[in-house]
Amino acid sequence: MKSTILEINNQKKTSGRTYIKWVVLEIHENNTRFNKNGITWLEKYISANLESIKLMPLCVEFLDDENSEPFGHGLTEVKDGTPLFENSAVVGTTTNGYIDTIDVNGEQKRVLIGEGYLYNQRYPKFVQWLKSKMFDGNFPETSVEIAAVEGSDVIEYDGGWKEQGRVPMKFDFTGDAILGIDPADDAAILLELNSKQKEDNSMAKSQEEVVLELNNKLDNKNKEIGELNQKVEKLTEDLKQKTEELNAAVKAAKDEKVKAEAKEKEVQKAKDEKAKTVEELNSLKEFKQKAEAEKMQGELNQALASYTAEEKEVAKEKIEMFFKSPSTELKTKIISEINSAIAQSFIAERLKKQTSETNSNKDFDIYSEVNESGQEGSVTVADLY
Repeated sequence: MKSTILEINNQKKTSGRTYIKWVVLEIHENNTRFNKNGITWLEKYISANLESIKLMPLCVEFLDDENSEPFGHGLTEVKDGTPLFENSAVVGTTTNGYIDTIDVNGEQKRVLIGEGYLYNQRYPKFVQWLKSKMFDGNFPETSVEIAAVEGSDVIEYDGGWKEQGRVPMKFDFTGDAILGIDPADDAAILLELNSKQKEDNSMAKSQEEVVLELNNKLDNKNKEIGELNQKVEKLTEDLKQKTEELNAAVKAAKDEKVKAEAKEKEVQKAKDEKAKTVEELNSLKEFKQKAEAEKMQGELNQALASYTAEEKEVAKEKIEMFFKSPSTELKTKIISEINSAIAQSFIAERLKKQTSETNSNKDFDIYSEVNESGQEGSVTVADLY
């Protein structure tokens, strides 16, 4: 089982610090089970040495200058059998440790759990990196460091030191590193040698080889970082050029927008002026129609003044229509209709008179009263009116 971070949050409020909980190590039933470094962790010895986990530092070897991404333990050298971690920074503190059973991929595991705080006020980018990794479900791993207890030169093992299945019996927890590399790396074996180990010279040689290997890895990482920096510089230059092009395009678009808005204002002004002109024109038309109607009404009244009420009665409906909607055509029809009625009445009266005179003449001669045009007794158009 990997030693991994379980929780990181700000729910437990402490100014400048962020709460963190993680698996320090997996506890084994016996020395037939051990981790990839050959260590068997037995619960009775962990419980006996658990007090030393309090105030244990949480450490990081940063991969970048911004102190955002971790790498390894920060090992610089092994001096007198003691590994030194001068390239690591203390980013937090352990406040408590306890043994518990948790579910790991459907299997119950007995583990040592640590609780503490990260210094988010001093390493905000690193804390943010941790949160983003955990949000993506990629939980960063840790690797615990132990040392000989005060007054002793070596870690005491139950049954002595052995390559696989060695059981730390008397020790102190000295640190826990949050890693960006595989914690099962061979270098992890050095973490329990934080003491003056003098049992085997071949072990010291192995330590030097591991340090050299780690340094080579660090050099490769630095080389990769240099290449990435060059890419970043090029991308930054490209971004600057694209930004300038975008700014120019934005400025041109703004200029076009200003022109369009000015043109829109001109169009609106023209529309307003047109609407005003149309309104004035309609008002003039209405005034003209009213004046013409009043004029025609006056003309009709003047023409009707020479007729009697009885004569005007024949065109009463048209006269009423005229005063509602005056027109020259309707005025002409009214005068013509009245004149026609008068003419018909006159002709009818004359015929009646002639018939009466004829009936009273005993020597009636149908040929005696024939009048020709221009002779005395003839009827003219003027006689009709």
